[in-house]
Amino acid sequence: MNIGLDIHGCIDKYPSEFRELTHRWYRNKHSIYIITGQSWSEVVDEVDGAGVAYTDTFSIVDHHLKIWTPMWKNDPRGKGWWMDATTWLLSKGTYCQESNINIHFDDTLEYAQYFPRSNCSFILVPKTGFDKIYKSFMDI
Repeated sequence: MNIGLDIHGCIDKYPSEFRELTHRWYRNKHSIYIITGQSWSEVVDEVDGAGVAYTDTFSIVDHHLKIWTPMWKNDPRGKGWWMDATTWLLSKGTYCQESNINIHFDDTLEYAQYFPRSNCSFILVPKTGFDKIYKSFMDI
């Protein structure tokens, strides 16, 4: 199985739960994809510090910089990339479809409508309480 995980609101909010889940999934020969909006270079230390296991990564920003999507920086400090909202929101779902991701964990419901219903289940990670229900995902 191919499993996608968002960082902010998921891994950073529940690091011990996702560390335990990802190591179990990895031992069970599943592929784990870290799927984030930020540039991978900005988050790799955070992900590695959380101790989660992963086999591949996808960054919306890095992807769109690579394919020359019109983007701009809207922050006077030069942080954070911006682009058309629909293009941004489509990115995770499109990546999951192209990479045959079977299940994706994310805390932002806006993405769900852009996920392929034919092959990928979108799991909304709640702002509170995931630590109480995460064991139900141990059998994946």
